[in-house]
Amino acid sequence: MTTRSEDPLSSPTPVTAGAVSFRSAGWTPRLVLSLISLVCLVESAAFVNIATNTALPRIIGHFNTTQGGWLVTVAALAGAASSPLFGKLADLYGKRRMILISLVVAGLGEILAAAAPAFWVMIVGHVLLGALTALLFLCYSLIRDVYPKKLVPFAASVSVTGMGLLLVGAPFLIGVLIDNFGFRSVYVFNLAWLVVTGVVLVLTTPETSVRRPARMDVRGVLLLAGGVTLILLPVSKGADWGWGSARVIGLLIGGAVVLAVYALLSLRTQEPVLNLRVLFRRTVLFGVLGGGMGNSLALVLTTLLALLAMTPRKLGGTYGLGFSATHYALVTVPFTLASVVAGIAVGVLVRRVGPRLLMYLGLGLLTAGSLVLVSAHDTLGKILVACTIAGLGSGAAIASMPNLVIAGTSESEQGAMSSAGGLSSGLIGAVMTTTVFAIMTPTAKSPAPGVLIYGDSGISTALLAVAGVAFVTLLIGVLFLRPRDGGSTEKQGLAPVEGTALAV
Repeated sequence: MTTRSEDPLSSPTPVTAGAVSFRSAGWTPRLVLSLISLVCLVESAAFVNIATNTALPRIIGHFNTTQGGWLVTVAALAGAASSPLFGKLADLYGKRRMILISLVVAGLGEILAAAAPAFWVMIVGHVLLGALTALLFLCYSLIRDVYPKKLVPFAASVSVTGMGLLLVGAPFLIGVLIDNFGFRSVYVFNLAWLVVTGVVLVLTTPETSVRRPARMDVRGVLLLAGGVTLILLPVSKGADWGWGSARVIGLLIGGAVVLAVYALLSLRTQEPVLNLRVLFRRTVLFGVLGGGMGNSLALVLTTLLALLAMTPRKLGGTYGLGFSATHYALVTVPFTLASVVAGIAVGVLVRRVGPRLLMYLGLGLLTAGSLVLVSAHDTLGKILVACTIAGLGSGAAIASMPNLVIAGTSESEQGAMSSAGGLSSGLIGAVMTTTVFAIMTPTAKSPAPGVLIYGDSGISTALLAVAGVAFVTLLIGVLFLRPRDGGSTEKQGLAPVEGTALAV
């Protein structure tokens, strides 16, 4: 088992001249452009999620399907399955290189989604778009390796929550694109976004020289992906097959067995794709679990918000604002802006109070916002209040995750362990998205061809499930995953080395 070094931010590996120059700088124009490019790449994943959620009613109508939720689910599942692989490859070949490879894979997905002649092709495109999940951890992991030490906590927090202007404008842009050019246009736009920001990244940001030679755990990748798939399939189809049917029970048991086999084998594998011994450190596990919840529940909430906002009131009955895709931005902007504000606040406060308390706060606000939305989602004003609260919670949880992972791991463990955040986000996102649609599907009705309306009771129950999951995660962190030293090690893990860190 690899032991943790005394200074998680120090690098025992010699770095190149370019990286040395980069790490010895303050906030230079090149460093600012580098951070902007990394933020833009992370936001490309958020852009696709928002775009898919906003376009979901159009996509469902165009392909005449009741399986629209799978567009979100398969992307999250693919992201969960591929994150450990990307993390391991980043240790072997470099984090910037794997960022660029993930952009190529996602670019192919954008092309398929934009040109899809059938719904199954759209599904395949979203599977490839799952590669964007890797950006969530590869970007902040690269920041840790090559940025000036004192800037790492702030830059890492901002990189996973955005800078504000990007997310504020995105919902309006998405609405304009969908209303004027159709749902396919958002995939074309994001493809161009990936190309431009990828080029800026290459020009401004050096590759990390940190390497950890290891063999690929192909068996582990297959077991993880197989086990997760076996569990998600019956959760998605349970309403149709019957929750007590032999098929559903058999698949759930099969998935649990496959994951248990992976756990046993990984403990005997020298270089597992996901090191459970490191993952189960209290600080790391809470960061991965809490951040995964913040990220995935934000995805689920925006999916539900799209249904609440764009369903006509005469069809929804007790809910529905009847918004167009453009007007839907009035709902998503407060959510995303609140998330950005919370992320920046975490970056400023994390050295003073530690990432754990900020994670507690984030999960608490996420619970509160979801509960408000359960009981008050019939008017725009009530929805905006709930969105703001939930957005603050989501942003604080997501921004606290990389700092907890950084504080709980050595640099040599960073690539593989940071991928656990992507695995957590993808897995929880896939499970929760599938679960909420399974909850809502029995209440659905089709008043006209190509139109599917979910009942208020189904949406309210789904929102209650989101609140419950967030609250249980908070309780787990408080009761079971508290550090034995009260959190002092977590704060020390983010402190720069005296005499080497440069003033901002």
